[in-house]
This record gives sequence, structure tokens and C-alpha cells, in this order.
Amino acid sequence: MTPPAIPLILRATGPDRRGLLRGLLGTGLMTGLPGSTVWASGMVGPDLAGARTRMVHGVTITDPFGWLDGAALDDPQVVRLLAEFANASDRVMAPLDGLVEQLRTEADAATPPASPPAPVPDGDHSYWIQWGPGGRQLWRVHRASGERQLLLDAAEPDADGLPIGDFSAWGLSDDGATLAFATLRRPEHYDIRFKAIGTGRLLADVVHDAGVSITSEQLIWTADSRGIIFGEVDAAGRPWRARIHWLGQAQSAGPVLLTETNPAFFVEIRQTTSRQFALINTASIDTNEVWLLDRSRLQAPRLVSPRQPGRTYMVDHGGGDAIEIITNDIHPNFRIVSAPLIEPGLWREVLPPDDRAGLRWHQAFLRHLAVSDRYEGASRVRLLDRASGQWRMVTFPDAISVAGFDRWTAGPQANREIDPDRLRLGVETFAAPKALYDYDMASGKLEPLQGRPTAPAGFISERLYAAAPDGTLIPMSVFRPRGVSLRGAVLNGYGAYGIPVDPDFDPQRFSLLTRGVAYIIAHVRGGGDLGGSWHEAGRGERRAQPVEDFITCARALTDQGIVPAGRIVSTGRSAGGWLVGAALNRAPELWAGVMADVPFVDVLTGLLAPDRLLSASEVPEVGNVIADPRAFARVLGLCPYQNIPAGKLPPVYITAHLADVRIPWQGVLKYVARLRMAHPDNALVLRLDRDGNHWGPADPATAERWQAERVSFTLSALGIV
Repeated sequence: MTPPAIPLILRATGPDRRGLLRGLLGTGLMTGLPGSTVWASGMVGPDLAGARTRMVHGVTITDPFGWLDGAALDDPQVVRLLAEFANASDRVMAPLDGLVEQLRTEADAATPPASPPAPVPDGDHSYWIQWGPGGRQLWRVHRASGERQLLLDAAEPDADGLPIGDFSAWGLSDDGATLAFATLRRPEHYDIRFKAIGTGRLLADVVHDAGVSITSEQLIWTADSRGIIFGEVDAAGRPWRARIHWLGQAQSAGPVLLTETNPAFFVEIRQTTSRQFALINTASIDTNEVWLLDRSRLQAPRLVSPRQPGRTYMVDHGGGDAIEIITNDIHPNFRIVSAPLIEPGLWREVLPPDDRAGLRWHQAFLRHLAVSDRYEGASRVRLLDRASGQWRMVTFPDAISVAGFDRWTAGPQANREIDPDRLRLGVETFAAPKALYDYDMASGKLEPLQGRPTAPAGFISERLYAAAPDGTLIPMSVFRPRGVSLRGAVLNGYGAYGIPVDPDFDPQRFSLLTRGVAYIIAHVRGGGDLGGSWHEAGRGERRAQPVEDFITCARALTDQGIVPAGRIVSTGRSAGGWLVGAALNRAPELWAGVMADVPFVDVLTGLLAPDRLLSASEVPEVGNVIADPRAFARVLGLCPYQNIPAGKLPPVYITAHLADVRIPWQGVLKYVARLRMAHPDNALVLRLDRDGNHWGPADPATAERWQAERVSFTLSALGIV
């Protein structure tokens, strides 16, 4: 390893799902808090196997738990399987119960006080969201008078007298008279409702089956304030068309603006910074096209540039007669181009691509252009002054951080005005939670808005590198206790879809560090940690590369004596669950334990089912396993469920959500059952949550307990407790 000088993530089977879950809880099949813990150490009976076989590309695939693919929670065999797992839970879990409670107390002590809100300026008012006794609240304050107004409260009653519930997106009409907001009705399906600001009353209009962008949390109005522009989802939860809903009219009467028939593409509605245009983006994992809809004229949308396989682009408009575009058309790390509004397909380069820096996000303003990128794994933000043509780099306090002005770093709609003097930025580190800053575009000064966070003493963040067999250096972000020899480490990875894994603050993590355990992110290929070229290096024919990189990082840590051999616990979420599952199969001797949250482990079954939500979208990542024998062989060799080794395995901790439409619970249960069948004496925890979705438990207390259990699991696997 070469450390350079720089310091340094259920489909509901019927209407009686909740009743059934209550019954399971009542019989002890699911125990504990909502989202029970099941430690499985009993033998899975052969009468439950129900093996199924199929021939694919001349290869016979045996699936010992194939009967689970179409099973419901009330299937007697499912109930028996859950019961068998639950029988041994008490004797395995009891020794850790006291530690879990102690760890939760430690996390509470390490959690800094909540920062005051930092309202976002927008015209005469500034807006912010905070948590109240009944959930989310939307507030605004008049910038001149200081008068505060509560616009929306999750606890306020709807027409039936029930709380409206937490809202996931909102948008105020241009005339300021009506607030649109979205609430989740079922996974991936939202209802959009409307509230009159003057009276505080809810309107009768309800838009059903709307798709809400989790990256913007913004609802887009027509400029005349008569209607909203939204994406409509199909039965599977895929946003498949864009349309308008006119207030006071039936939803079916609204015009359809665009229909996307390709199941691999999703329709997303955004808005330019100038607010002149709604953006209709229809996108797959690696291809998209954007349509401009003038919110005032509402004529047919204009296509910016037709989709081209493997090319993606994002559009913004900060005023004037040109749009700015970030695209990977000539380089996987993207470049910035501009185009005249009258001919949006005529692109002129503004910022060339860089082999070492992957552009991630941009926002166009009247006098400036803001760009964020990833430079060798680190976050950067730079600004173009349009008048001078000069670029300026923003300097952040900690090099090992995630920083930016997008939804994930600075918050939804953090920069709303077309010609601001300041840019709102967010910065988060291992040691301190996200803090908001205003960057003065004239002076270059970075001003903290909520007080500069103070990192606890005794810990250090650093960047290390592991050399892969092909000579590529794999970055690792390390958070460890200062000046002590490590007793173990948690190694996190993802490696898919071009999504980076960033440093994040978790107060529970200090419980690891104070006991001599480091937390390390392996920035493996396949993710976006070093830009688009990093993604390309771990997808398609090179889909095994993220697994090899992850194993390389683990071995480098132990070979160089940074972490003792056999003292690494791996962890991954969603596609990261595929990563750690495949790494477990390939090198079980490396791991003291494995943790996988909502893991994509029954990969082959998911990709061979064309009706699954992930099936079509995975083709650019792994190839078409149905049509291409080579892609099939590649996935078969990497599938955690199909390759469980016969040798000794470390303890395994797994979570799943019964309402997750992306990673169905059946596939996770199959994996757990097959692990148990192959290794009946292995310690295995299955955590089932009844109300959460792919993004986590619905109840914050459940999420906190889970995290404490993960730390206790890690300490137990490392022999520290």
C-alpha cells in the first residue's frame, strides 16, 4: 500500500400486510422494535427447500429456495421459515442486549446539538424545513419585516381529520397563492395535494400516482399558477410520462406532455434556475435526453439533443439566451458546454474534461456558473465569473469531506435565486455533521451559518491507497483513533452506477473508534468516486473489478500491518450488498464479519425476470443476461446467492424492508435460507423492517437501534466484547 503525502451506503402482497405483520409479531416470529431482529442458527429443514431448476444458455441453474420468488408473507412455508430462524434468536442476541443499550447512550452523548435552521433566500422570503412534534414543517420568514409563517405541518389534519403526514416535496405557485406538496401513498407512488396560503385550507384536488424526484424535492408549477407539471408512475413505480394537472379539473383531463415506453427509462421533472423552463428528463442508468418546456408558453416541449447510447447530459439555464450542459459525450469524466436557446443541440465547450477530475453537478446563475467535481476521490467546488471568464476554487476546512451545493450536500433547492451574491454550500466530514456555509462570490470568503462544527479530539481522517494488480491506486478514506494500534476495522464499499461513497457523520461510529476500530471507505471502481472513468472501469465486462478492488483494499490493510489479519468486518448497502456478498464468497478468510443492508444478493433471479424494476436498468451495468451468454456467465460467477462457499464463514448481519420494491424481501430471505442451509451453525442475523423502504426504516428510533446493533455485531465479531 502506498500512502501519499496528502492527509487525510416487499413488495406489498395484499391489503392485509400490516395485519399479518402484527400477527407475526404477536407469535414471536418478528421480535423487538418495529423491524425485528432474527438471529438464525437453526437448520433449515429440507422439506422447505422446494428446489427449482432452469436451463439458461445451456447451463442448469438449481435454486433450492426458488419457491420463495412468488411467495407471500402469509405462505405457510414462509411462516415456518421465519419461525425456524426465530427459535434461536434469544440465546444469540441476549449477550449483546446490554451492549446495544450502552452504545445507544454513547451515540446520544456524541450527537451535537441540532443546528438552528439556515433559511434559503427566495424573493421576499426565506424558507426552511424543520422537524416539529408531528413531523416535518415548512416555514418562511419575510426578509424585510422578520415575520415568520408556518406554511405546512405534517401534523395538520386533512379532509378526513387525519394528519397529512410527512411531505417529500413542495412547490409554491408563482403568484404565491397555492402550495403544492407530495406525500407518500405507497412505495414509489406519491399523492400531490394543494393548500391555499390565504385561508390555510386544503383544496379538493389530489393528484395520484405521481413520481417525486428524491434529488430535488421540488414540485413545478406552470407560470400562470393554474397547474403543476409532474411525472406519473406506472404500476411498478416507474415514472413513465410527463403531464400537467390543472387545478379544479380531473387528473385524467390534464394533457400528456411526453410518454416514455422504454422500461429502462424513468421520467423526471425539474426546473431551471432561471425558472423559465421545466426540464423533462427521461433517463436510464447511462443514457438520457432532456426536453425544455417554457412554463409561460406551454407549447410542445423542445428536445435539447436526442438520446445516444452511453451519453448523459444535464441542463440548466441561468438567464440570457444560452443554456449550460454537463455531459460525458467525449469523455467519461464529463465536460461543460453551452448552447443557444434557439439551437440547443449546437454545443460549445466551456470547461474541458479532466482525466483526474470527474464533474458531478452544475448550476447556472446570471453572473456565475457553479461546478462540483470529484478530484481523486475528494469533493471540489469551483465558480466561473462570467464577466472576467476566470475560475475560482472554493477551499474547505477538511480535505476528507463531502462538499457541494446540490441537494445531498447543501439541501433541497439550496440556491434558488437567479443572481445571488452568495452560494449556499454544505460540508460534512467523518468527525462533524453537515454544516452549511455561504460563499461570498466577490470576496471568496466562506462564512459558516450555524457555527463552525468542532470535531472531537483524539481522531484523525486520512487518505490511503491500495495498489491493484493492474497498477491502479484505489483510494481509501480512513477515520481512526489517533496514536493507537488498531484492533480491527470496518470496510465499506459500493462500486456501482457511478455513485460515490462519501465521508459521512455517524455519532455511533465513535463507539468503534474509542475501542480501537477504524472505519474505512474503499473507493472501488464502478462507483463515481473518481468520476465517470472510474465508473466505466467497473461495469459491463469489468463488473468483477469492484469486488477485486475491495479484496485488494482489505489485503493491503492487513499486509501493511495497518489492521491485524482477519480483523476486518465488511459492510455494504444495496448494490454494496452484492459487493460484500461476492467478496465473502471469493475470500471468506479475509473477513471477521459481514454486514449487508437491503442487499442485492439474489442477483441472477432479479436480472432474469424482465418485469422486475431493476432488471432493465441493470443492463448497462452488467449486460443483458437474458440475451448474452457472456453477461449471464459473468453475473452467475458474481451472484452471492449462487456461490456460497462450503468452507467456514464469518458471522453475517443482514437487513431487509418488507416494503422495498427495489430489493424484494423474497430474494434476501432466499439468501439467508441458503446461508443457513449450507452453514447451520453460523451466526446470522436477519433484520426485517415492516414499514421502511429501500432508503431505510420509517421510524428514526428503529434506525438508531439498528446502527447500535451493527456496532455491537462488529465488536462481537472482532472479539472485543
